[in-house]
Amino acid sequence: MQTKIRPEKILLMIPGPSEPEPEVVASLSLPVMAHYGSAWGGVYENTLMKLQRIFKSRNEVILLPSPGQTAVEMAVASLVRKGQEAFVCANGFFSDMIVETLKFYGAKPRLIRAGLGKPVRAEAVKAVVEASRKTNEPRSLFLVHNETSTGLTNPAAQIMKVCRDLDLISVLDSISAFGGIDVRTDEWKVDYCIGYSSKAIGGVFGVTPVCISKDCWQLAKKIDNSGSRFLNLNVWRHFIDEWAPIGHPHPSTMPTNIVLALNTALDLIFEEGLEKRYRRHNAMARMMEKELEDLGLEIFPEKKYASNTVTAAVVNPKLDQKLRMTLLQKYGIMISGGLGNLGGKIIRIGHMGTSASPQAISTTLAAIRDIMKPDPP
Repeated sequence: MQTKIRPEKILLMIPGPSEPEPEVVASLSLPVMAHYGSAWGGVYENTLMKLQRIFKSRNEVILLPSPGQTAVEMAVASLVRKGQEAFVCANGFFSDMIVETLKFYGAKPRLIRAGLGKPVRAEAVKAVVEASRKTNEPRSLFLVHNETSTGLTNPAAQIMKVCRDLDLISVLDSISAFGGIDVRTDEWKVDYCIGYSSKAIGGVFGVTPVCISKDCWQLAKKIDNSGSRFLNLNVWRHFIDEWAPIGHPHPSTMPTNIVLALNTALDLIFEEGLEKRYRRHNAMARMMEKELEDLGLEIFPEKKYASNTVTAAVVNPKLDQKLRMTLLQKYGIMISGGLGNLGGKIIRIGHMGTSASPQAISTTLAAIRDIMKPDPP
C-alpha cells in the first residue's frame, strides 16, 4: 500500500521559492494544454508580452523550461568563446557560480571582486576593464543584480553604464530581483537579462524568463557553440523563426501549466501595480532590518545596498542552529542559513512576493523574539 505524501504547511521566509497566491495554485489544475498549436502559441506570446513589462524592455523574451542557473549557462555557452576572457563582478556565492560556469566552458573569467557584503563599484569595473587587454572581439561582463547569499543589491544601473561606455555585452542575473526590485533593461541597455518565476514574481518553479537584445542574437551567430544544443541561442532562433507559425517557438516541450501559473502571477502583479509592488518590497525589507537590529542583530551587507527581497543578519553558529531549527519545528517557519564561507555566520530571511507582507514579517519576527528572549532566572 502506497503512503500519500502530505507536505506540512510551512511559512516560507527563504530566498525562494515563495508561496504563490491561491489563484496561481488554482491555475495549475486547469486542463493540460499541448505545447504547440495556435491556442498554446497565443498563451505563450501573451505571457512573453507581460514579461516585457516587468523587464521594461522591447527586446525579445524567451522562456527556458529549467532553473535560473541554466539561463546563466546559456549566456556563457552562447556569448563567450572557449579561451576568451569574460569579466565577472564577484561578491557572493552566486557570482562565484558564474565563474565556475565560465571555467567549465573553457572561458577565462576576469574577476572584479568586492568583499562579501560589499557592492561591486562601477569605478572598479571601469578600472579593470580599461586595464585589460583589448581585442576586436565583443567582450562580456556578468553581474548578479541581487546577491541573495549576502542580502545585497549591486548598483546595476551604474555598472551597466560602464558596460555601454566600454562596449561590453552585459549579462545581468536578476533572478532574485525580478518582480521585487526595479529592473530597467532598455534604459540600462542590458543585453541579456535573466528573471525568474518563483521568487518575487510569485509564480511556480519550472520556467525562467530571459530578455535578449539584438546584439546578443547577432553575437551568438559568431560563436562556435559545440557544448550544448538546448543552451545554444542559435537553436532557439531557428525554432522561433521557423516553428512560431505552428505555435511552437521553442526547441523543447514547454511545461504549459507552469506557464499558465506564471501568466496568472503576472496579472496579479499588474493588478497591484508594479511600482506599488516595488515600494511594498522596500517597506517590508526596512521593517525586517529595523526589528532585527532592535533584537541586537547586525545586518550583514553594507546598509545602503541591503536587498529588498532578502535580509541577511550576523549570528554565531549556536544561534544560527537554534533559530532555524526552532522556527521550523515549533513555529512552522523556514528561514535560510549562510552559504559557503558564511555557513553558520549569518541567517537569511526572504521577503518576496507573498512573504513581503506585514503579516508574514510580523509573524516571523514575533517567533524570533520569542526564541531569543532571555531564559528566566
